[in-house]
Amino acid sequence: MKDRTIRKNIWCRLAYGYLKILEKTVRIEWQQPEQFSGHNVVGFWHEDSMAMNLILKASKNAAVSVLVTPDEQGDYIRYLLKKCGKEAVGIGYGFCNAGTLKEILKSLKDTKRSVAIAMDGPFGPRHIPKKLTYFLSEKSQTELVGITISYSKEISLAGRWDHCHIPLPFSKITVRIDGYGVASCQHPPQIRLYQDERKCSIMSMDRLLTQQGTVIEGISSGLVGQRQRI
Repeated sequence: MKDRTIRKNIWCRLAYGYLKILEKTVRIEWQQPEQFSGHNVVGFWHEDSMAMNLILKASKNAAVSVLVTPDEQGDYIRYLLKKCGKEAVGIGYGFCNAGTLKEILKSLKDTKRSVAIAMDGPFGPRHIPKKLTYFLSEKSQTELVGITISYSKEISLAGRWDHCHIPLPFSKITVRIDGYGVASCQHPPQIRLYQDERKCSIMSMDRLLTQQGTVIEGISSGLVGQRQRI
């Protein structure tokens, strides 16, 4: 147990050290930053978790609470968020217990605070959002924004379910922010099937998918009943 704690502490420090290197060497290009009002539910793909820490650190004036799971991976993210001056909110693997959910919705009453969530995390399937994202937007009447990140140079861990992207030093990260208004669990924004993930936004409100979109929504609905995890 002690050795495991030591290893975890070492990995946390290494991850933060690498984040500091990226902070000094990576150039961030913003697209449509006006879509972020400072009071949003912010959705991103789990694969961009490392870059999101960098983006949050660069957004010094934004008060953002990030939802994390109570496991070792969540501990790493919680450590990085604390170092970045942001708040981590621990949630379970289910839809969220009533007390935690109530606190999250209460925090969204603050018009200067946002809540960020990995829409397909923590275990996937990749690029299939969980309903919690839409639920938070709908119940708090807070507009949803999607974060799409592309990299000029990165390492992609294809062996992981999320294809985790790790940006490289001296590269460029392009951050696009798309606004989708107040989302609804019954009528969520349609998911774009990715042809070129670098060029597509996280979600698409135009070109509504017909047959393929219905298949994805069916898979997502089935997962909610069988294995709902955040």
